[in-house]
Amino acid sequence: MSSLNGSTVVPIRRPATGGDRFRTGALLAATAAQVVVPVIGPLLGQRPVGEVSKDTPSIVTPPDWAFGVWGPIFTGSAATAVVQALPTQRTAPASRQAGWWLATAAAGNALWEWVAQSGRYRATPPILWGIVAAAGAAHVALQRVEPTAQARLATGSNGMLLGWTSLAASINTADVLLSALQIDPDSRRGRLVSLGLVGGAAAGVTAAVAASRRGAAAVASTTSWGLSTLAANTPRTAVRTTGWAAVSGVAGGLLTRIAKTKRVLDLIG
Repeated sequence: MSSLNGSTVVPIRRPATGGDRFRTGALLAATAAQVVVPVIGPLLGQRPVGEVSKDTPSIVTPPDWAFGVWGPIFTGSAATAVVQALPTQRTAPASRQAGWWLATAAAGNALWEWVAQSGRYRATPPILWGIVAAAGAAHVALQRVEPTAQARLATGSNGMLLGWTSLAASINTADVLLSALQIDPDSRRGRLVSLGLVGGAAAGVTAAVAASRRGAAAVASTTSWGLSTLAANTPRTAVRTTGWAAVSGVAGGLLTRIAKTKRVLDLIG
């Protein structure tokens, strides 16, 4: 930035406040908790989440190995938390506008894991939708800030979380609802509920991807991963057809955004 006489003007960075330090500390703690809870839960007598979820019949849960997607999601979340905690980044717009939403989403993850591992699986859908809401709010906030490297990191990692949990929440809701109503997931009504919720989630993600100025590919990638692994590994024709159709819809939303994007980097974060 230059002044009227041509000299360089260095923008004044406001000093970090106690609120900034508290927020970044909360983000670090919540991010660590979502990684640690699945490890310490079984050590304290809880059952692993994957084992608990199998007690609830489902026709729309992706194969076990598909959940490896949490690796890059957790890695991106950890990197974002560490960067936002740096003294030079605590007051950055991305930190101040999205930090609390990111912390809420991470804390929600930890809570969901703890509740599921404790055997109260039917109580988990509202928690998952809360995570989706927090990640969605962070995504909206990050659309409005300057696309610095720190902001792009946060947008990309949060986008992956938003895409995956949007699908996971719909699957979780369908499975718990059918279980509570004692409806066989493989019955006509069961398939209607399960595939309807999965299709609805895909439609919502498609709209979000098409509307996102930044991070569209990050959101689309994890939803598409879940849908494609489900479609490729199910013996049920209706599930396979719905899965691939949903993948096509998300891809269409991404192509719409690509057509409007001038910088490829904006698609990632």
